[in-house]
Amino acid sequence: MTRDRLAEFFREKTARRAVALLAFLALILVFRRLLVLLAFFVAFERLLFFSAGALNRRFRLGRGPALGVVLVVSALALGLTAWLSAGRLTAVVKETRETLPARIAAIREHPLFRELEPHLPDPERLVESAQHYASNVAKSAAEVGHLLVYALIGLVLAIVYFLDEERLRAFRDSLAPTTLFGTLTRWGEYVAEAVSLTVQLQFIVAAVNAVLTLPILWLLGVPHVPMLMLLIFVSGLIPVVGNLISGAVLSIVAYQTKGWFGVGLFIGLTFVLHKVESYFLNPRLASRHVPLPAFVLILSLIAWEHLLGFVGLFVSFPFLFVAGKLLAEFRAEDAPPQAPPLPSEAGG
Repeated sequence: MTRDRLAEFFREKTARRAVALLAFLALILVFRRLLVLLAFFVAFERLLFFSAGALNRRFRLGRGPALGVVLVVSALALGLTAWLSAGRLTAVVKETRETLPARIAAIREHPLFRELEPHLPDPERLVESAQHYASNVAKSAAEVGHLLVYALIGLVLAIVYFLDEERLRAFRDSLAPTTLFGTLTRWGEYVAEAVSLTVQLQFIVAAVNAVLTLPILWLLGVPHVPMLMLLIFVSGLIPVVGNLISGAVLSIVAYQTKGWFGVGLFIGLTFVLHKVESYFLNPRLASRHVPLPAFVLILSLIAWEHLLGFVGLFVSFPFLFVAGKLLAEFRAEDAPPQAPPLPSEAGG
């Protein structure tokens, strides 16, 4: 009797949706710290299916050999890049170490510094600030270490998923779509798709930031342009604050080349790129996948940033994308069934 009542309860659409939504939100809340791992897994999984999958289809290679070719070529490319950049990086570090005292002394002799010197904090406060900054650097280093671990785990999961895709797809197709487990699995796929689109959008944003910054680097005659372009692109993959990080580094480099004019130029560029990315480029790109006006997307960005702070900038687009998918699914389920065509209409 209890099983019959439970089955009857889950056959009702409203009750089934309410239970599924609560379970879905609970899973996201419990595993929210693993969303970064999901992002790495989805990014690596898409890259493997794009590269190794192309080899598998075009050259009739098996999944294992195609994956092996991609991993070997990627490892060689990364190793070659590290080997070529190691010498330049060492030279930059050595040059900075040798010339930094003179540059600091030059800053102390600058008229602007002398004007601001009476308003600067005393040495004790500077020491406390340095200690606080060192503590923040240590925490940031720990976070970077966690990200590297998540990246490695995400790569391993992507490799396993690529090799076992057929069996996993067969298992996925065997799930009844109206069951709780089948519903949660389908909604989890929506989350993975939202993460994949977010990564793709940020890739475009990073490329735009790099392209817009390149002419200014050439104009100022800044050295090590290829390395700086790589920094701009990689930091641009971090939503919203990425160009702030690269802007700070570029301002330091610009000061060494063009003084305060270069600093002001890059501060202005960083401000412009930040606003263009946050309130123009991201909403425009997102509107292609979320059928909402760009104005609504911007309001969502502001609301999530106000609600969750920096994390809200990552949540806005995936939330709207998944919510749109769920609403479309509910509407399709609520739509009245279409009557089959009459024999005369079917025959022409």
